[in-house]
Amino acid sequence: MEVFMTNLPMDLTDRGLNIQLKPLAQALGIKDWSCQKAKKRTFGSVTFLRRTDGQQFLARHGQVPVPPTPKNAKPRPIARMKILGSWVFCKLSTNKPDPYTLRALERSAEERRELEQLPYPPEEPKIVFSTTGISCGTYNYVHDELVYCPEIEWLHSLGTAKFAKKALLIDFNYGAGGNRIEIPYRIVETVIISSRPTALTLTLWETPHFFGVQEPELANLMSLLSLRRSGTPKRQRLTELPHPTNAATPHNKIITQAMIYHLSVTPSNFYQLSDRLIQRGVLTVIRHDLPVQVGNTNLFDASNELNETIKSLSQHLPFPVLYQMEALAKNGYLPPWTVQKLVCKAYLNSRDATKTQISAEAFRKLLSQIPFPSVEISESTFDVEELWRYAEQNQKDIDRGLYKELITERGRDNLTMVHKVNITPTGITLHGPDPEAKNRVLRRFSDQTEYFIRVQFCDEDGTDLRFNSKVSNDDVYDRFRQIMNRGIQICGRTYGFLGYSHSSLRNHSAWFVAPFFNSQNGRLESYHTIIPGLGEFTNIYSPARCAARIGQAFSETPFAISLKYNGIKASSIPEVSSADGRHVFSDGVGTLSREAVELIQDSIPPRKGGATCFQIRWGGAKGMLGLDSRLEGCAMNVRASMVKFDSTDVENLEICDAANKPIPLVLNRQMIKILEDMGIPASWFLKQQANALSTLQLVTAHISNTAGFLKRKNIADSVGFPQLIRGLESAGIDYRRDHFMRSVVEAALLREIRLMKYKARIPIAQGVTLFGIMDETGYLEEGEIFVTFDQAPFIDSHPLDLDNRQMLITRSPALHPGDIQIATNIIPPSHHPLRALRNCIVFSQKGTRDLPSCLSGGDLDGDTYSVIWDSVAVNGCRRVWSPAKYPRVIPKSIGRPVKQEDITDFFIKFMATDQLGLIANRHMILADQREEGTLDAQCLLLAELHSTQVDYSKSGVPIDTAKLNSIRPPRYRPHFLAPSPPTHLLKGAEIAFDAPTRPREDEDEDDDDNSGPRYLYYRSEKINGLLFDAIDEKKIWYKSLQDRKNTDDKVWNEFLKNIIQECNRVLGGISWNHMSTEAANIRLDYEDAIYNATVDYSSHPTQALTELEVFTGSIFSGSGVQSRRQRDRSLQLKDEFDRIARWVEKLIRRRTVATGDQGHGEDGPSEDTHAALQRSIACLEISQLKSSPFRAREGRSTHEFQSFKIVSACCAMRELNAATKRAEADEW
Repeated sequence: MEVFMTNLPMDLTDRGLNIQLKPLAQALGIKDWSCQKAKKRTFGSVTFLRRTDGQQFLARHGQVPVPPTPKNAKPRPIARMKILGSWVFCKLSTNKPDPYTLRALERSAEERRELEQLPYPPEEPKIVFSTTGISCGTYNYVHDELVYCPEIEWLHSLGTAKFAKKALLIDFNYGAGGNRIEIPYRIVETVIISSRPTALTLTLWETPHFFGVQEPELANLMSLLSLRRSGTPKRQRLTELPHPTNAATPHNKIITQAMIYHLSVTPSNFYQLSDRLIQRGVLTVIRHDLPVQVGNTNLFDASNELNETIKSLSQHLPFPVLYQMEALAKNGYLPPWTVQKLVCKAYLNSRDATKTQISAEAFRKLLSQIPFPSVEISESTFDVEELWRYAEQNQKDIDRGLYKELITERGRDNLTMVHKVNITPTGITLHGPDPEAKNRVLRRFSDQTEYFIRVQFCDEDGTDLRFNSKVSNDDVYDRFRQIMNRGIQICGRTYGFLGYSHSSLRNHSAWFVAPFFNSQNGRLESYHTIIPGLGEFTNIYSPARCAARIGQAFSETPFAISLKYNGIKASSIPEVSSADGRHVFSDGVGTLSREAVELIQDSIPPRKGGATCFQIRWGGAKGMLGLDSRLEGCAMNVRASMVKFDSTDVENLEICDAANKPIPLVLNRQMIKILEDMGIPASWFLKQQANALSTLQLVTAHISNTAGFLKRKNIADSVGFPQLIRGLESAGIDYRRDHFMRSVVEAALLREIRLMKYKARIPIAQGVTLFGIMDETGYLEEGEIFVTFDQAPFIDSHPLDLDNRQMLITRSPALHPGDIQIATNIIPPSHHPLRALRNCIVFSQKGTRDLPSCLSGGDLDGDTYSVIWDSVAVNGCRRVWSPAKYPRVIPKSIGRPVKQEDITDFFIKFMATDQLGLIANRHMILADQREEGTLDAQCLLLAELHSTQVDYSKSGVPIDTAKLNSIRPPRYRPHFLAPSPPTHLLKGAEIAFDAPTRPREDEDEDDDDNSGPRYLYYRSEKINGLLFDAIDEKKIWYKSLQDRKNTDDKVWNEFLKNIIQECNRVLGGISWNHMSTEAANIRLDYEDAIYNATVDYSSHPTQALTELEVFTGSIFSGSGVQSRRQRDRSLQLKDEFDRIARWVEKLIRRRTVATGDQGHGEDGPSEDTHAALQRSIACLEISQLKSSPFRAREGRSTHEFQSFKIVSACCAMRELNAATKRAEADEW
C-alpha cells in the first residue's frame, strides 16, 4: 500500500524524511515500510509492505475532511502530521505501489526475522573526547627517553575526537571553515595516553584523510534538521590542513614525514573515556606521560638540507643508493637529519677504497628492519652507527651470493628493474625497484633505465581515488595536474611526464623520465626527443588519440626479435573489405610464414612455444600476426589497419602475447543475462554451476583431486607444491595436519566459490576463449568460423569432433543483446593451410559485415572471443538479436598538434570522469528489473553509452551526461549485488567469516568512510538471482571445504624422518649438519624476500600482505571479489613468487636445478654428488625452528613465516628422487 504526502519541507532529504517518520512508525509497531521524496519537491510517498500497516498509519496521521463548508466552497482537509514545523497531508495514493519496492521490503522483512534470532552485539559505549588542539610532528629521544616534537599546531576553541566503528573522526573549526581528519584504525600503530597534560598521541603508518566543510555551524544545523542545502558536495577533500599563521613550516611540505599526531584533550571524563578505549581492544594503547619538547626539530629545514646534500652528491654516489636514502626520509622511516648523516657516511665510505661499499639493495633492506620509535624501543636503535652496522651486515648477506637476484641472465632480456613512485592526495612516496616487463622505450634505453620511473596516482592507501557524491576531489585532481605538468624532484633530478599505455591509463599510472645524456648519439634525451623518436605524431590533433598512439610504445612487450638479424622480411598486403567498403574484415591482423613463426618460437620461453598467432608491436603497427603456411621464405606481412602512425623504429618485432594455449571460458553476469533473454533455460545455467561447484567440493575428498586442482590453478606449482602433496600421502602423512598447507588449499577453494557466487564466473566445459584472426585462404563462408585449440583438462571436447557444429560466440564486455551471435564451426580438410593454426578462432572474410565487429565492436588486433558449443545452450536460443550499429566516434580535435600538457590534462580528466563501472552496474540493475531485459530501451541506451565510454580513452569524446542522467538511478537493486559477508585472514592464514549479529535499533550511523548511498535490495527472480541463491558459501565452507582435522607440528618432523630413512636405504646414509649455517642463511634471505613481497605488492605498507597471499599468488579480498587493482597486482605477485621460488631452489639444489636433475648444473661438478640433497635436508631441518633466532632485527615486521618448510621439503623430495635414479643407474 502506498500513502501520498504533500506539503513536505522542500529541502527535506530522503534520509531526513526517513528519520522523521521512524518514531511515528515505531509508535504504531510498523516495521516494514519505505519512503521516497523527490529533490526540491514538497511531495513524497510511503510504501507499506502490508495494507493493514498503511491503514493503521492513515488512521493515525492521515488527513481528515473538515466540517461542512459554505455552498460552492472547495472542501479543505485537515492535516494531522507535523514535520519540522510543516503540517503534512497524507492520503491513500492513486498509484499502485512499485513492485520492486514491495520486493525489497519483503527481503528486508525476511532478513529482519532471521536477524531477530541472533544475539545483539556487545554494547560499546561511545568514546568522544573534547579537543582543544591538534598538532603533527615526530618522535625524538632525549637521554634515551621518548619525547614528542610538534612541527605544526592547530589550536581551536573546542573540537571532538570520536572513536567510531572503523576510524577516529576529528572535527574542529579553524580559519574560515570546519575541518575533519579521518584516521582509519588500520593505519594506527599505537596510541599513547598521557594524563599530564591530558592528551592522545598516535603513531601512524600513513597520512590521514583531510576534509574541509564551509560554514560548519550552518552545515551542522541543516544536517540535524535533515535538510538539503544544495546539489553541491557536502565536503571537500583537502591536500593539507589550513596553514596556521604562526607556523613557519607549510603543512604540505612535511605531511608524509610528520606521522605523529598529538591531540590535546580536555580533562572532562578523560579517565573514563581512555578506559573505554583500552577495553574496546581495537587499537594498541599505551599509558605513558609523554614529554612534549617544542622547537627541538624542524622537518622543513632538515628536509631541504637533505635534498641539497643528495643533489650535491649525485655525481659521487650511485643513483640507486641515493634513491633508497631519500625513500627512508620521504616515506617516514627515518627523520631527515638521521638520513643526512647516513648519506654523508656513505659518501665518506665511498672515498675509502679499503672499505666495503654498501649497495642500494642493502639500504633497501633497512626499510624492513627499522621499527617505529616507541617507549619500548631504545634510542640506540636509531643511532647512525647502529643503522650502518645493519647495512653492512645486509651487504655481507648479498656478497655471500645468498640474497635474491630477482632477474636471471635470461630474464634480463625481457625484464628490467624499475623504480616506482606513488602520488597521493597529500604526498609522494618512493618504492622499488621491482621487476617490470620491458616496453619499447625501456628496451631502447636499456642502459639508462634509472632515468625512467613508473608513477601511480592513488589514494593514501594505494587504491584508486573513490568517487563520492558527498565529497569534492577537485583539490586533489588540481594537485595531480600540477605534478604532471611540473614534474617530481628525486635525488636532484626532475622527472617529468612521458607517456602511458592503455592499461596503465585505466590503472591511473604513467611513465615519467628525467633528462639524461645519451652517449650513443651524443644528445640530451627528454620527452621532446624520446617521443619524436618513436614516430610521427604531429599530424594527430586529438590529445586522447595521440596519447593512445604514443602509448603503443609503453605496452608491455616481454619478448622481442630482431628482424634484420633473423632475416625476416616485412611487407605490406592489402585489406580485405566488404563489397560496399564499409567493413574491414582484416582489421588489425597480418600474416607470418612458417619459417618466421619458427624463429619467433625459438626466441620466446618454452611455455610460450608452439604458438602460431602472436600479438605484436612493430614500429607504428599493432595487432595480430597469424601463420599462413602458404607463404614462402621468412616473411611478415602487415596491413594498413595495423599501422597507427608512421615510425622508423622497425628494427625489432615486439611480442606482447602468444596464443600458446586455450583460455578457460567463464560466464559473467552480463553474458548470462543476454543468454537468458535469448531463451536459454535457467536449468542449463544452474546445471553448469552445480557441476562446477561439485568439482570444487570434491577437491578435498582425495589427494589426487587436491593436487590436480592446485596444478590447474597454478598454486605454488613453481616449487612443486602439488607434487609434495602427493609425496606426503605416499609417506602416509596427511597434508591437512599442517595449518599453513591446509590454509593454502582452503583459500584457493574459497576464492573460486566466491568468484562463482558474487561474479557468476561459471566455467563452461563445452566452451573456450581464444584470440581471433582472419581466414586468409577464403575457405570459410559467411557465418562460418574455425575453432582450433589444444587439449586441456578444462575443455570437455576434442576440436576435431566439432565439425559443422553451431556455436554461440561473443566477446566481453557484452551489454547489447546483439553482442552474442551464432556461427557454424567448420573443420577444414587435414591438408588445408588453416589446419596448421593452433589456439585461435578463425573468422570468415566473406559477407556484408565482419563478425568480430558485431561482437561488442571487436576487431582482430588482439581481442579474445568466447565460443560455446553445448547443444542444450545453442538449441535453447530461440532468438538472436541484430548486432549494434553505433556511429563511428570521431576523436575530439584541438585543431593543432598535441602538446605534452594536452595529454596530461586528458589523463587527469579521464581519472576524474571515468564512469565505465557506473554505466555497467546501472545496465545490470535495469536489465534485471525490466520486462524486456537487455532489450529495454534504457538498457539499449546504456549499452551505447558504455561503448562510447570504452572508446573515451582513445577518442577523447566523453559520454553525453544528459543521456545518462535521463536514466534515473535505480533506487532498489537486485539482491545478487548486495555486499558479501566479510571474511578475514586470522593470524595471516586462517579464513574466518564474521559472526552475524543483530543490529541495535538505537545504533547511530558513524560517518566513518564517506561510503556513499545505502541501497535496498529485492530478491531477483531472474537467472542471476537464481544462480546467486543456489550457492550457500557458508554452508559449503563449513560442511564441505573447511577441513576440521586437527593440526599439529609433527608433519615436517615425520617427513624429515621419512627422507632420512630413504637416504639410508638408497644411499647407505647421509650427513648434513655441516650445512646448517648455510641453510639458516638461505632461510633468512628467503623470508626477507617474502617479507619484501608482502610490502611491495600490497596497496600500501600499512596493509602488508600475508605469506599465504604471496604463496598462492592471490590477494585476499574480504569483500568477496577482487578489485581491478587487486587482480592486476595478483598477477604480478604470482610472477614475483615464482621468481623467489626459482631463486631459492637454485640456492638449495645448486648443482642440479638447471639440468633436469642430471647432476651437472651451472655451478659445475665440483661439489659432492649429494651436496644438493644434504643442503635440502639441512634446510628442511632448519625450517622447523622458530624464525626469531635467525632474524636479528624485526623492524616493523612481526611475521612468523611458514612456507620455507614447503620449499625445502619440495627440494629434498626432488633431490632424493634424483639420487635414487642415479643409484639405480649405477646398479645397471
